[in-house]
Amino acid sequence: MSEAFRGNVHNGQARDVSWRHDGPAFAILTAEHPTGFAGSRRYFRDILAAGQKRGFLVYVITPEYVSEEAYWKGYVRLGFRNWQRMWLPRPLAVYNRIPNRALEASAPVQQARATLQAMGIPFFNHRYFNKAKIYEAVRRAGLGQHLPETRMFAGADSLMDLLSRHQAVYLKPVGGSIGRGIVRVERRGDTFEVWAQRAHRAEHWTVHEFRELDEALRRARLPGAYVAQAAVPVIRFEGRPCDARVLLQRPGPSWQVVGYGIRVSGAESITSHVPNGGHIADRWTVLREVFGSRSEEVDARLVSFTRSAAAAIERSMPGHVREMSIDVGLDEAGHPWLFEANAKPMRFDEPDIARRASAGVIEILRDLAGISR
Repeated sequence: MSEAFRGNVHNGQARDVSWRHDGPAFAILTAEHPTGFAGSRRYFRDILAAGQKRGFLVYVITPEYVSEEAYWKGYVRLGFRNWQRMWLPRPLAVYNRIPNRALEASAPVQQARATLQAMGIPFFNHRYFNKAKIYEAVRRAGLGQHLPETRMFAGADSLMDLLSRHQAVYLKPVGGSIGRGIVRVERRGDTFEVWAQRAHRAEHWTVHEFRELDEALRRARLPGAYVAQAAVPVIRFEGRPCDARVLLQRPGPSWQVVGYGIRVSGAESITSHVPNGGHIADRWTVLREVFGSRSEEVDARLVSFTRSAAAAIERSMPGHVREMSIDVGLDEAGHPWLFEANAKPMRFDEPDIARRASAGVIEILRDLAGISR
C-alpha cells in the first residue's frame, strides 16, 4: 500500500494510528478470531489489492467495531503476513464474509447488521442459503426440469419412496456446506449401501433390513433438517463422477458467470468437494473428452441455466444477493442439473477465476455504493 499514515490519533490513545485515504472506502465483514480475524487471508489479500488498483481503500472489519462513528477499527495488510488494525474511514458498502451459520446468528453479528441497516450502508451477501428454499425458488422460476426429484427428509419411509423410482438418493443437511454431513443411499436388490461423508473420506455400511437402514441413517446424519434428493447419473472423468462449480456475480443489472471449474470426486468420497478428497480438472478438457463437438453447446447451456438460476435465487432472498456459486451436474445428454447453491463461495483455486472474482467484488461494492465507473 502506498498511502501514508496519519500520526494524529482518532481516539486519543497513543498506540493507535489511522489511515489517510482520500478515495472511497469499503469493508469486508468477518468474525473475531484468536489470530485477529477469521476467514481466508489469501482471499482478503486479493480483494484489498483489487481495490487498491481501482483507487479504493478496502479493509477487514469485525462486528464489534461496526458503529455509527466516522472511523472504524479494521485491518489492512502492510506486507507479507503483516496485518495491522487501525482506525479507518467508515465504508460506503460492506462485503459479508461471516464464516459460518452459527456466527452469523450470534448477537454481535446481528447487532452489526442492524447498525449497517440503520445507517443505510449496503452489504452483501445477506445470509447463508437454505437448500429447501433455494430449490423451491428455482422451481417457481420455471426451471424445475433442472432439479433432481427433491423433498424434505421425513424418515426412512420417505427415503424408500424415492428409492422405488431411483437407484440412489442423497440426503443433504438443509444448512450444510462443502459436503459436510451428506449421506448417499443406494439400493442393490435386497440390500442397501449407505455412505456418510466425513472429513476426507466416506464411512460405509451395508444393511439388509429396513430396521437396519433406519439405524444406519441415524448414525450417518448430522443434527438438523435434511432434504432427500434423487441421484442423477452424471458424467465421469478419469473413471470418477464429476460436476461443475460455477461462480456467479452481479456487479450491474445482470448476473454474469465469472468462471467455472470441474470438480472430480475422490476415490473414497461421495462428493466432489476438494476439501473432501476431490480434485480439479480443466473445464474444456473434460467437456471435449465427454461431449466432443457438442462441448461448446453444452457449455453455453450450462452458463445460460446458471445465470437464470442465480436471478431466481436472488428474487427469493432478502437484502443484496450479488454473488454465489452453483454446483451443477451434467448428464450424458449435456443437460444441467442444479445440486447446490452457496451464498459465500470459497476462493476458487483456478488463478484466472480467483483474479476475476476479486475484481468483481470491488465492482459490486462500487455499484452498491452508487459510484460511477
